[in-house]
Amino acid sequence: MKRVCPNPLPWNDVYQRLSAVSQSRPDLPKPPVPLILNGWVYSNDAEKMRRWEDTVLWAKNAFCDEIVQSVSVEDYYCTEELTTYEVGPLGGPMYRSWDYSSKARPENEALSQAMQRLVNQWSFLAGGFSSHSRPLGFTGAKGRRLVVGVSSDDLPPWGTWDSLSTIESKRRTFTDFRQAVNRAIKPLEVDHIDFIKTTTEQ
Repeated sequence: MKRVCPNPLPWNDVYQRLSAVSQSRPDLPKPPVPLILNGWVYSNDAEKMRRWEDTVLWAKNAFCDEIVQSVSVEDYYCTEELTTYEVGPLGGPMYRSWDYSSKARPENEALSQAMQRLVNQWSFLAGGFSSHSRPLGFTGAKGRRLVVGVSSDDLPPWGTWDSLSTIESKRRTFTDFRQAVNRAIKPLEVDHIDFIKTTTEQ
């Protein structure tokens, strides 16, 4: 896992403490503004990491490293793969017509092979909820939507089966899950994962 930056609340706490240092020393510029609130939503992982590195450097130059070093490991946002795409108005990848290439629907054989890989690796991919869920198929005009059946009232780590938690660390578990699915079915890829209630007999 790559350590990107502190989560918004601890990052804001660091910023307030660094701002207090800069206010007491006229020779210092203001510290870098943290990417929190809208800044968090509309920035990718690489941008968050760079802004935090700038903050660490500022603290070092101001001889107050202990402030940035005080952030606990549990308060960091971490990820397996850094996002680097330009973030669009809805918080996802920016659509840019000049570098967008339309993707054709994969052949049925390719979709069948990808589904078999998911079935074979499901206990690893789905972890704690693998015992009461299973991949059912790919849907959508281009086969980029995965449907997963769920046969339990237990909730997933990211919130509910059709919504994400307001807590960033929990929401990230869904992103990590989708990334794991896409690694398993590469070169195919899904943009969406839908969960539907099923019975154990199905």
